[in-house]
Amino acid sequence: MEQFSRREHWASSVTSERSLLSRAVTFRKTSNSSPENEKGPLGLTTVFRPLKKAIADLIFIHGLGGGSRKTWSRNGDSVLFWPQEWLGQDLGFRDVRIHTFGYDSNWEKESILNIHDFAKSLLEWIKNYPAIPRDHDDPIILVCHSLGGLVAKRAYILARQVREHGDFARRVRAIFFLATPHRGSNLAEILTRILQVTPGARPFVSDLIPNSATIQSINDEFPHHCQDLQLHSFYETSAMNFGVRKAIVVPKDSATLGYANERTMYLNANHRDVCKFSTQDDPNYLAVRNSLASALEDLRVGTTIRRQETDYALQQRLKDVLDVDDTHDDDLLRVDSFCLPGTCAWITEERTYQEWRGSSDPQVYWITAKPGTGKSVLSGSVVKFLKDGGEDCVFYFFNYGDKWKSSISHFLRSLAWQISSMHTEVFQFLLKTCQKDPQLSKADYRTIWRKLFLEGIFKIQFSRPQFWIIDGLDECRNDSELVSLLIKAAEIRALRIFTTCRRPFETYGLATLRGLRIISKTVPSDGTTADIRLYLEENFNSLPALGPDRNEARESTMAIILEKSTGCFLWVRIVLQELKRVHTAAEVSEVLESVPSDMDELYMRILDSMARMPYGKRLAKAILTWTVCAARPLTTDELYHALQLDIKDSIDSVQRSIASTCGQLVYIDASSRVQMVHQTARDFLLRPSNRSEFAVDKRTGHTALALVCLEYLSGREMVGQTHRKLSVSLLARERSPFVSYACHMLAAHIAFVSSEDDTFILALSRFLMSANVLSWIEYIAQNSDLAHLIQAGRSFKHYLQRRSRHLVPLGRDVTLLDSWAVDLVRLVTKFGRNLLSSPTSIFRLIPPFCPPDTALRKQFANSAYSITVSGLSARTWDDCSSTITYQQDTPSAVACSSEIFAVGLQSGRIKIYNETTCQENHTLVHGEAVKTLQFGENEDSLASMALKSICIWKIHSWEQLWKFELDSPCLALSFLDSDRLLLAALRSNRLLLWDMTTGLCRELTSWLDELDEDYSGLYRRVSCATLAGGASLLAIVYRGLDIILWDTEQEIIYDIYGKDTGSLGPQASRRPGIASVLSLIFSQATETCLLAAAFNDGELAVFNIANGLVQAMAPANAHTMTSSADGLTLACGNSAGTIQLFEFDTLRLLYQIQSEEYGIRSLAFSADGHRLIDVRGPHCRVWDPPVLVREDRDEENSDTVSVSTAPQNITLDDSKLSAHITAFACAESSNSIFCGKLDGSVCLYDAKNGQQVQVLFRHTKGVSIVSLNFDSHSGILSSVDSASRTMVQKLVWDQTGWIVSIILLDHRLGVSVDQILNNAGCTLFLLSSPETDMLWSIGPDSSKKLSTITWEKRQRYRWSNHPTDADKLILVTDNVAHLYEWRSLTRLTAERGIQLLGSTSSDFAVRSIMPCFDFKVIAISFAESLSSRSKSRLVLWNLDDFTADSESAVAIPYYQPMGDQVEYILGIYGDRLVFLHQDGWVCSADSQSFDSEYFDRHFFFPSDWLSTTGGTMLEIFQNGNIVVVQRDEIAVVKRGMEHLEPNQSRGPGKRPSLPGVTQSDSVIGRFASMSMR
Repeated sequence: MEQFSRREHWASSVTSERSLLSRAVTFRKTSNSSPENEKGPLGLTTVFRPLKKAIADLIFIHGLGGGSRKTWSRNGDSVLFWPQEWLGQDLGFRDVRIHTFGYDSNWEKESILNIHDFAKSLLEWIKNYPAIPRDHDDPIILVCHSLGGLVAKRAYILARQVREHGDFARRVRAIFFLATPHRGSNLAEILTRILQVTPGARPFVSDLIPNSATIQSINDEFPHHCQDLQLHSFYETSAMNFGVRKAIVVPKDSATLGYANERTMYLNANHRDVCKFSTQDDPNYLAVRNSLASALEDLRVGTTIRRQETDYALQQRLKDVLDVDDTHDDDLLRVDSFCLPGTCAWITEERTYQEWRGSSDPQVYWITAKPGTGKSVLSGSVVKFLKDGGEDCVFYFFNYGDKWKSSISHFLRSLAWQISSMHTEVFQFLLKTCQKDPQLSKADYRTIWRKLFLEGIFKIQFSRPQFWIIDGLDECRNDSELVSLLIKAAEIRALRIFTTCRRPFETYGLATLRGLRIISKTVPSDGTTADIRLYLEENFNSLPALGPDRNEARESTMAIILEKSTGCFLWVRIVLQELKRVHTAAEVSEVLESVPSDMDELYMRILDSMARMPYGKRLAKAILTWTVCAARPLTTDELYHALQLDIKDSIDSVQRSIASTCGQLVYIDASSRVQMVHQTARDFLLRPSNRSEFAVDKRTGHTALALVCLEYLSGREMVGQTHRKLSVSLLARERSPFVSYACHMLAAHIAFVSSEDDTFILALSRFLMSANVLSWIEYIAQNSDLAHLIQAGRSFKHYLQRRSRHLVPLGRDVTLLDSWAVDLVRLVTKFGRNLLSSPTSIFRLIPPFCPPDTALRKQFANSAYSITVSGLSARTWDDCSSTITYQQDTPSAVACSSEIFAVGLQSGRIKIYNETTCQENHTLVHGEAVKTLQFGENEDSLASMALKSICIWKIHSWEQLWKFELDSPCLALSFLDSDRLLLAALRSNRLLLWDMTTGLCRELTSWLDELDEDYSGLYRRVSCATLAGGASLLAIVYRGLDIILWDTEQEIIYDIYGKDTGSLGPQASRRPGIASVLSLIFSQATETCLLAAAFNDGELAVFNIANGLVQAMAPANAHTMTSSADGLTLACGNSAGTIQLFEFDTLRLLYQIQSEEYGIRSLAFSADGHRLIDVRGPHCRVWDPPVLVREDRDEENSDTVSVSTAPQNITLDDSKLSAHITAFACAESSNSIFCGKLDGSVCLYDAKNGQQVQVLFRHTKGVSIVSLNFDSHSGILSSVDSASRTMVQKLVWDQTGWIVSIILLDHRLGVSVDQILNNAGCTLFLLSSPETDMLWSIGPDSSKKLSTITWEKRQRYRWSNHPTDADKLILVTDNVAHLYEWRSLTRLTAERGIQLLGSTSSDFAVRSIMPCFDFKVIAISFAESLSSRSKSRLVLWNLDDFTADSESAVAIPYYQPMGDQVEYILGIYGDRLVFLHQDGWVCSADSQSFDSEYFDRHFFFPSDWLSTTGGTMLEIFQNGNIVVVQRDEIAVVKRGMEHLEPNQSRGPGKRPSLPGVTQSDSVIGRFASMSMR
């Protein structure tokens, strides 16, 4: 009994607030806070926070030598610290957060910092400061004194240029400048001279000198970005006394900008006192204060309007993401139309109802009634009673005939939306959740239940009781599981649930906790009779009145109806319709006597009367078939077009047709949707025993509807624009309203189509063979989500499987259908993002990139004008979408969130990648080999665990928040309480809890003292452990012993589990000779209460913790396991290198990956469960198996033959891994590509078809090639491997191809080589590493070293040939450029070099340097990392600024908005720069169109083509062909540049031509050939 109560307690509380999180804990103190600097603290400090919601943030930024408090306080008096003491008490600033920003601008000491550094610090502080919420769009106003104004301007410029700070740029609305030296100050120059006698530099002082490079850069760039800002400039009028003389520090001409959007005002104060005031009556203070207050009032007015617009926009956005509408309100209005004053008043008089409504305990009021007795009216009435009483009430009306409104998923999303409409906190939570997971509405209902309710809504405290009203629960297609969810919901949050159902609660056989009360009631006959009487009285005047006393006749008729109704509202409504059709007393009597009281008999009588109709029977049968079998109710307009296709005839009016033929069974609701009068009518028509000519055979009906959908989809209305002939009438024709149903619901009908029907498969084949199938895909991409394509693909597959049970699966139609079944799913997984952003791409852009044996490629990529792709060996789809190889490191852990995934390495580094594109975003350094990675609940934090420490990282800033030292290895880790707590189980039998806000730690009670001596005495070290969701249970294992479950809330042994027995009880003794547990994992769906355990005898078991039983077993030999977020799928990796995917609850094998490479270290599912990432050897692989794209389990399945699907088995070809291409160089004149590989070989590929021709030579076996360079003029090929061996070899061309003629240089540098470069003709050769640059002369007789430059470990640099002067080199490092002479490697520029102003962060490396636009512009590409598609930025400068005498070069502002969107430069094509856009499109622009509005978009690559760690390797040839490295192969894309995407390429008027080879092409080719690949 005790064990049952524990299990009962845990099963009900796994999702509730845990006392572990809420009970008081005592943490160990680890540090003391340091006292503030007398000038004020550095960084951001909040000095005033309003009690009400803030409308803006005010940030004060001090100047040279100032401080965050000192600058704003007269004489250092804290009472005169006016931003806090005066503004904080001012009603004009009642709703404003006020902050100060401090930075070290002390000019009396040495510093390496400049204005750029201060600006970056300001941006980072604002980005990561908790008091300035990132998820809000509150305006920001900057108030700046002196140097602070320049810091603010530079910060704003950077924010406009760097995407990660775009939120700051959008939020800044005004800047107030108090004596800011916009053009510098002469006194700064004097100060600089004085400071020259003291040691050390002070760059920020030099930046203030008039005409300094920094001042020029800011003044050049700021006007292009500040047009939308309010600018207020205050200038000083009094001189300051400097001892020997007086002077105005910043004169008016420097303190004002002269912009149209600037307001200027003078202050009667000197430079120091413009920001310090003695009293609040000081005219200077009032001038500044009133200007600030005025700007804030403008914001308030604008904010109110914007918030109203934003609130509506956010509501619409949330509705769209949840995929809900207002149909629940329509349902309530429909039901309410039947209600009369007094209807269902009897329920309010019921004692049980009153107790239910007034109780504070969880209760379920369960109403059971027969069909047609007014259950929906009762539900609607209860909703009205509660709402009239001011209660918080949500409701839902299930409808079995509507695919969406009979699903648990739609029910949960609708309730979540209704609750959010009443509670702002719920709305904010849902909005945040849906922003993280915009595809949440497509998830399994269990995921929706967990993410929206368990993890959010149920954790929010409501001030009033919550009522849920659910009508027709039995019409839910998975009602048993819904009842289980409702019971849990009531138990968790003390909900009051009212539900109506045909079945009594007891028939569901569910156990409930003792605290939950189930009130089961049937609708009393007297209550129903009273309601029917009200209904008849309301329709009294419409009753037949035949006889001398008309009222008496009506009374008599009403009495007969009331007596025969036996409480059935539906029967009464139908009888009233019958009576409206008769005219004589005899006919009235006949109706009243002959109308049966049984509903089945009544329906049969209606069908018999319809059979006697002289006209319209065929139409009536079609209407009934469509209404009964439709996947969702059709509107009258949709049905109008569907019927005409169905009966091959024209009809007049759907409304009139329904009324005259089948109006007693079908009705049109308020939203013009055609519905069955009741679910019982649908059931009757579908009953196999029904012999009426109007009976509907389910299989025949769905086949008919599917054929009509196919007829429409194959018709002329669906002909794509790109395939239509030029016909005005055809182009002008609009698609009928039926298009939506036909496109979206075809798959729903295929599930019920007879598998023996040849007519259907022929019709489907005709459609799939036509180009209309592309229009269908385009329509779905434009108007809904791509899940419809996945459903269609799966329905094709299931149909073929059912058909194979009767017929041999051979023939062209079967092959075609099977191919499309796969293609549709793959289309979504491979091209989903591109298809949604550009639906028309399905016609020309997507088919060429599909494998050759796919239907899409074979049918639609064979045009003479189509893009062609060659060189890839794969004939069909590959489930492995990306392979990331670490050449000098070993991956050891992986974890995934909704947007990114992290890979931990043995070196202690952690690589962060984009979850969709596999693009590397960032690198973290833990410091020791990473064992485990864990994302937080809110995905704001990442924990990395090593053997001796745990690091906590803030995701958005990648700042290390904490590092906790460990004295014992950690085996299980879990974030709790919205990432405010971290719980860890250690091998040493300890349980630690850290507070993430303070870093303090508390040790919780260990399970060790509760164990039997057989356990604790013999085994003191835990072998493996895992935590359940919410940390409610901890499962721990000692080697050779059973599984122990520790209740972290009650701090007791919850249970002990054996492999074959399940629950053994918490007092169980040690059992000798049992199998040891290798790994453990709880299902992520905590409500399922499932635990998977793998044993060393090869068995895998799933235990149901709720009932203590072994739920499933299977052979797996699993050493590593993980659960998908929805808890549906279990992934296991074994020692033989095999990955298996199972259904978690049944252990049914779904998918298997076999490989010779063993040692799977870690597995992780993507947040949506559609991807699996595995780590083994030096590789991290991303898998997209279609089996993971699973349909919602509450969807209705076919009632035809059950088909079991065999698991798919994939064998990985490991031999290709060593052949991955790691470097390449192109020889365009001979159509050749040289490729260096991971195994140390250098191979020749044919650039025409991408095929490997031969192996030219090899470096040391197994040492990968990192760089290749080919000089087309001399035929010299240079290569470098990862061991720093450099080879320079002369190649000659003969009839068989390229061969090595002579080795000119073979040298090992001893340190890693970053770059190789040669001059034209390769007589000079540069070999560069972080420490040295080594110049060699290359000759056929000998090669010798000419010169060496030594560096102090530089990290970010790049050499390039000068575009127009073959005797010069350009070196770019740390935003500084230098010119060098080739022959001597002598520097030609001054020591300070050419300052590259407006470039990018110094943290970015230089990826490439390339001339463009007729050699007038030089384009430099920067990136966070050179090893992959990391964050990048392109900056363009005038080449004229790169001379030996130049001191600075300013980036061309016009080009920068476009440059921020460029990810990779492919090269020059004609006069156009060709580049890879950040969204994956190949684009081009010339000097006039290199703008974010006018560039051309040509085509895109599949996302998995660009997800490589070896660096993106792309290049365009002058004939327009583009070569792309794909692992061990070369893909050649032809005619891609000839395509211009309609409505995407935005150049106005006639588009610039894309010419072939021009006079300058040879120069460009030489330049490209000399650059390292």
